[in-house]
Amino acid sequence: MSIEIVKQFHALAGSGQFAEALALFADDAVIEFHGPASIPLAGRHVGRAAIGKFFATIGSALEIEHFEASEFIDGGSSVVVLGRERSRVKATGRVFDVPWVQVWRSNGRQLTALSDFFDTGSMAQAFVQAA
Repeated sequence: MSIEIVKQFHALAGSGQFAEALALFADDAVIEFHGPASIPLAGRHVGRAAIGKFFATIGSALEIEHFEASEFIDGGSSVVVLGRERSRVKATGRVFDVPWVQVWRSNGRQLTALSDFFDTGSMAQAFVQAA
């Protein structure tokens, strides 16, 4: 059941239906985006309101050119997703193209946690203004 919720999230978010995607999260869900502070997405986002702000930050900071989940690995209440993203940082115009891993947790009805692991070294360089 958890893998279906994660796939549903990816389908909704991939088609720009962020309000519907946000509704899949439990009220006390947590997203943790691992990376340096120079990446505005980095940090721990607790609760549906904070997760909504996280999605808003993605929209304001990035022009996503390609985001693909290539493999879903079912671990019962945990799901691992492998993928790749190519995005342009709006503030700098720089592009990053990186692999990622997402570790999702679910209570079977709602998403309760997401740990995002990206190649943040490459991402961070794209957020730096050219000298």
